[in-house]
Amino acid sequence: MDLPRDIILDVLTRLPVKSLSEICCISKTSLNIIDNPFFATLHTSRLLNSAVNSTTAGEVQLMLLAHSWSSRDDKFLTALQSLKYNDKNGLTKSRRCKTNILSRVGDYEVDFVFCNLICLQQKRALFKAPCLLINLLRGGEFLELPINDLIPPYARKLYGIGFDSITSTHKIVCVFKSVLDKYQKAYVYTLGTRSSSWREIHSVPQRELSRKNVSAYGDMHWLIYKDVDGRNPNRFISFDSKKDEFVWTPYPNSSQGFIRGLKVMHLLNLRGCLTIVSSGNLFIEIWVLKNYEKKEWALDYKIDNEMLPRGSPLKSIESCGELEHGIFFTDAYPLMFYFWDIRYKSIKYIRGDTLFPDMFSYDNLYYHLWGRRRWQPRLSIFSCTRGLISLKTYGNLVERRVCRWKFFEAAKTRTWDFD
Repeated sequence: MDLPRDIILDVLTRLPVKSLSEICCISKTSLNIIDNPFFATLHTSRLLNSAVNSTTAGEVQLMLLAHSWSSRDDKFLTALQSLKYNDKNGLTKSRRCKTNILSRVGDYEVDFVFCNLICLQQKRALFKAPCLLINLLRGGEFLELPINDLIPPYARKLYGIGFDSITSTHKIVCVFKSVLDKYQKAYVYTLGTRSSSWREIHSVPQRELSRKNVSAYGDMHWLIYKDVDGRNPNRFISFDSKKDEFVWTPYPNSSQGFIRGLKVMHLLNLRGCLTIVSSGNLFIEIWVLKNYEKKEWALDYKIDNEMLPRGSPLKSIESCGELEHGIFFTDAYPLMFYFWDIRYKSIKYIRGDTLFPDMFSYDNLYYHLWGRRRWQPRLSIFSCTRGLISLKTYGNLVERRVCRWKFFEAAKTRTWDFD
């Protein structure tokens, strides 16, 4: 018996991405339905509006980001490698995806992660370099974001993303602060539009945004450095992608407070909910925003500092993200990766220097020479989730070129060097 198409779509949008990937192999009909951009939009909309522990939640993928100097290619090297984590083997390489990006100007930092999309921005660039939107979990897709000519090349820029469920569109927001007049402005670009223009957003809060951000409920959220009076803030900034405006989201009421400041705090998306991880003098608190509209927080988990290696509070939280059965966070002094298992209320840790030399294929990635000193690459870990979003829907993809010894230079279009 044939079911109506709308019922089939409703059933399929309730399934996780892993199940949908298996259904694609059944027939061409199922492949055409699931691979359609319209279905991907429906699935993304339901995923973002789902409750905790929703069956539509995507499979979490850990990614390792390394920065170094490739003496072989005489360029800055930004390397991405997918990882697997379990209690017995710790961190191991995954065969799912990896890529190396080479540049003569500077390396790349992750500006935001949205489902299976990763935004990379080139640092220390003195010219207007476009951001690179990549999708490694669907065979490796690379898309350049259009350059905003209204933003000075020397301005400090931060990018974010939101999903407007009313218009079913993805919006890129760029917040920048001019070095000269120290005034903060913001622009929005809608993915997939024929026009490459950015629209200016008015009434931008004049607070310096940090790189500690997360996308949740279809909106983008940033922790800020200081409030108006210069004290530690008790709120953070959110960008409402439906109204194209910035709003304030208050901190939860913590008994130990957030007196240690931004350095030991981070945001993450935990099973679809906006979450704050904060290290205090006694505990690491994990606060979950249960109701986004009413701004109702709940303290779901507490990690006693006695469970940490030195039995003392973390010195910093450089990165934070979701695991299949918990969360991870990173302390930079020294570089330590912590893995908190929600099921067993247990924590394990891995020293960053133990990940080399066999984590990447580059022989010279273990260190690079600067004068007479050897420097290990800078490492960080983040997580993304498998999704159905394909960058083919939003523009012409960047051609991937294997670059070993020769520097490629295109006459009319920019060329990215991948290895």
